[in-house]
Amino acid sequence: MAQTENIYDSIIVGGGPAGISCALECHESALDVVVLEREERAGGQIPSIPSPIFNYVAGHFENGEAARKELENVANLFLGERLLTNCNVQSLDLSRKEVVTNKGIFRGKTIFLATGYRLRRWDFPVPELLAKDVLYRSGIVREELQGKPVAIIGGGDSAVFTALDLADHGCPVTVLARSEKFKARPDIVARMYQHDGIEVHTGTSVKSLSGGKRLERILAENSKGDIYVPCEKLIAKLGYLPNTELFAQQVDSSQGHIKVDERFATSAEGVFAGGDIVTPGYDRIAFAAGSGMMAARSIRCYLGQTP
Repeated sequence: MAQTENIYDSIIVGGGPAGISCALECHESALDVVVLEREERAGGQIPSIPSPIFNYVAGHFENGEAARKELENVANLFLGERLLTNCNVQSLDLSRKEVVTNKGIFRGKTIFLATGYRLRRWDFPVPELLAKDVLYRSGIVREELQGKPVAIIGGGDSAVFTALDLADHGCPVTVLARSEKFKARPDIVARMYQHDGIEVHTGTSVKSLSGGKRLERILAENSKGDIYVPCEKLIAKLGYLPNTELFAQQVDSSQGHIKVDERFATSAEGVFAGGDIVTPGYDRIAFAAGSGMMAARSIRCYLGQTP
């Protein structure tokens, strides 16, 4: 495996808002950085957002993919070849500041961890023939779903936003939430209940899926008894898990989330973290971008520059 001769000022693991923000600030300060992104394109979880983005001061975006494209444009403009996509991290040694990837071994003076979240999979015995009709994202099949009955399981922001998006797109939507009360923001929950195209069942769990060559209906139950939900697709919005397995044992962590201080420093010397994987934190684009910026400031200080 090839080993880079260069020892970077900082290795940034993850090309989402936190990672790119950190890289741009480091680049602005003339630090030698490299961004390692496993996906084909930068952007992290942003493209999974189906709804308009209003709460990010950098601008209003039609959806997550529009925001991702803008992020990628800026990253390519300033970082160029220092943004390595399709770069799969195989192991990290935080004490040695060494990252082993399919594109070689990288060593740095500091590391910024911004590996983001992944979707939590549904732990349910789905019949093999119907597995193709259980989805975790709706954006890529949005046009295909238009006008078709869809069920969504989940009670968080993502579930509610997806329900609103598909209902606005002409889909009859049924939301099945295990809890009696939604975890999602009250304002979007209110919008969901007011939408004529959305039926909501709380305190409800799925008992079975049925159909021939495709999904046709769901049998669920709650305190009122059995509920039969006709649908052609089921979208599972069950939250996220932090992508920290490769290094969570090397730093202080809590339930997989990396503990950071006000400087976004971890318990490992010269290792910083930001975005969705840190605690305390907040799963918003603005927080991710801000944490990357603050971590870059801390990296500069760690390397002996002025704040």
